[in-house]
Amino acid sequence: MTLAQPASLELDTELFDYLTNVERQTRYPRDSRAFVRIDTCHRLYWHTLFDICPKALELDKPDGLSIFRPFMAWAKQHGISFDWTYYLWVYNWLLQSDFRDKLTEDLLIEMVGASTGRWANLNRGDDCGIVVGSANCSKLVVAWKARTVDGAREVELLRLEEPLPPPPAQFGYFTLPRFELDHFPGWKAIPK
Repeated sequence: MTLAQPASLELDTELFDYLTNVERQTRYPRDSRAFVRIDTCHRLYWHTLFDICPKALELDKPDGLSIFRPFMAWAKQHGISFDWTYYLWVYNWLLQSDFRDKLTEDLLIEMVGASTGRWANLNRGDDCGIVVGSANCSKLVVAWKARTVDGAREVELLRLEEPLPPPPAQFGYFTLPRFELDHFPGWKAIPK
C-alpha cells in the first residue's frame, strides 16, 4: 500500500536544485519540511568547512555565510566535487573573492592540512601519502595514511632545504607509494 504525499510536502528529488543553491533556501518558511531538509544538507558542508578550518570563520564572523553561500554557488557553477579537495577549492574561491586581502599563510596551511588529512582518511588506493604544494607558500603539507590498524593518519608541514618548483596552478599534488618522501614526480593538477 502506498501512502499519498500531501501536495504541500515536497520530496527531496524536487528539492535537488535548492539543495545545491543556498540562496533558494530563503524561499521556504523556516518551519517547513523543505527548509529543514535544505538546511540540514547545507549544515553538513558548513560544519565540514568551519569546524575543521576555524581560521576561515575568522574572515567572516559570526556565521561565515558570506563565504559559504557564494562558494556553494561557485562550486555548483564550476562542477566542483566535495571530496578531499573541498578545502583547496574553498581557498581558490577565497582568492577570487572580496576576502582575498584577509588571507594569511596560517589559513592556507590550515586548509591544505585539512585537504591532505581528508585524503589520508578517505583514500583506499595503494599510495601511502600525499604531498600538496601551493604557489603562494614554499612549505609543503604531507599526509600519511595510518601505518597500522590501530594507528592514526599523520599530517606534517615541511620546508625542504631545496624547495620544489611551484605548482603551475594555485595548488599541485603528488602521491607517495611508500612511507617516505624520496622523490618528486612532478605536480598533478587538483581534480574537480
